[in-house]
Amino acid sequence: MQLQQLPNKYLATIENKVDKYSNRLNNKTEKTLEKLSRWENKIKSLLDKTSPETAQTLFAPGQTTFTIVLQKYKEGKSIIEGYKASYNQYRDQLTTQLKYLEEKKASLNARYIKPLAEGKKKIQELEENIENTEALQQFITERKKQLVQEALHHLGKSKYLQKINKEAFYYTETLRNYKEIFNDSKKMEESALALLNKIPAFKKFMRENSMLASLFGIPDNYGSAQSLAGLQTRASVNAGIQTRIAAGGPNAMAALQQNMQQAQTELTKLKDKILKAGGASSSDGELPDFKPNMQKTKTFSQRLEYGMNIQPEKNNSLLPGALNVGLSVGYKLNDKSLVGLGLNYKLGMGKIDKINFTHEGIGFRSFMDWKIKKQFFISGGYEMNFLARAITASQILPLGGEGASWQQSALLGISKKLSLRTKFIKSGQLQLLYDFLYKQHEPVSKQWVFRMGYKF
Repeated sequence: MQLQQLPNKYLATIENKVDKYSNRLNNKTEKTLEKLSRWENKIKSLLDKTSPETAQTLFAPGQTTFTIVLQKYKEGKSIIEGYKASYNQYRDQLTTQLKYLEEKKASLNARYIKPLAEGKKKIQELEENIENTEALQQFITERKKQLVQEALHHLGKSKYLQKINKEAFYYTETLRNYKEIFNDSKKMEESALALLNKIPAFKKFMRENSMLASLFGIPDNYGSAQSLAGLQTRASVNAGIQTRIAAGGPNAMAALQQNMQQAQTELTKLKDKILKAGGASSSDGELPDFKPNMQKTKTFSQRLEYGMNIQPEKNNSLLPGALNVGLSVGYKLNDKSLVGLGLNYKLGMGKIDKINFTHEGIGFRSFMDWKIKKQFFISGGYEMNFLARAITASQILPLGGEGASWQQSALLGISKKLSLRTKFIKSGQLQLLYDFLYKQHEPVSKQWVFRMGYKF
């Protein structure tokens, strides 16, 4: 009966995730191999002129090259025969869940049967795909080292060797990012897993049929009191630690805490250095010898940044007080720069003694932010603001029509990112910008523009 309560779109969600992950793996892998093959052939052409013997060694018959591997990949053949993908808990749980549902399909609603078969098939294909890409990462690392060791002496720091090195790094980091996206379970998946975990038969099935169980042979009484017999309790371990510390004298605890803090500080510094260098999560565990642009490892949607800001304006003799509300979307070119477009709406507020909401105009924005230090950015942009009220006849443009006018702004200034993070907000932002075209506005506006907003 509980299986009938599975969310209707659970299997469809799984199928869509697997499809998206597989497509990303295939597209990235094929593009990477095409680049590596092209640059490898350039190296061969250069070696044929400078050192034919080295070219013969690196590209001898029977030698596996990027071109051969690319051909294998397009034909759907294994890169390394017998290679097994590394263990992944999320994939293991997902596969075992589908196996359990397959075994209990007689108890399922008929609408689940076909999606279940499709999902199981695609999970198997994904596993083979992951085996291929992991094997490929291993091959790329070995081939890259081989090319560098043999060709560097004759070609020096060739741009093609550098391109291969960079592409190998970005390939590994991109696949790692794709894996993290895939492993991020959706709310519907969590609901389905919570429902299945209420079924004792499912828990037993997981213990006996998961990949982890096949690797380590988890006992039937795993997690029971009998399986924990003979193991030390947390209380006994803590008591033992306290006894040893007490034997060190009255200052032993303070010394231990100080040493732990120092070790943690040094570990944090080392971690920061690694992250600033681009991380060391590549398959060969090597730090890159160049400053990587980690945005290249992200998906298009991950490189987008959405924002909202407000800009208050005081009233004057010609225009009422107003509030400019802007919405924007930016694209991260690299780890330091962001470019984007936006829209803004100008809402008239009237005066303090007489609040009156009126439509005062809309506008279009373009902008760029460049990180200079820590949370400070140089910000600039060009804007066109459409005013609903014409101030002088010279401002009226055909585009706006009668009673409308446009004002241009060229802005440059500084932004400060604020550490303000909630469920929906990534950070806050304060901006102080100088408008180089403020004198062209009628009436002349203030030259300094202050905005505050949020990033989502």
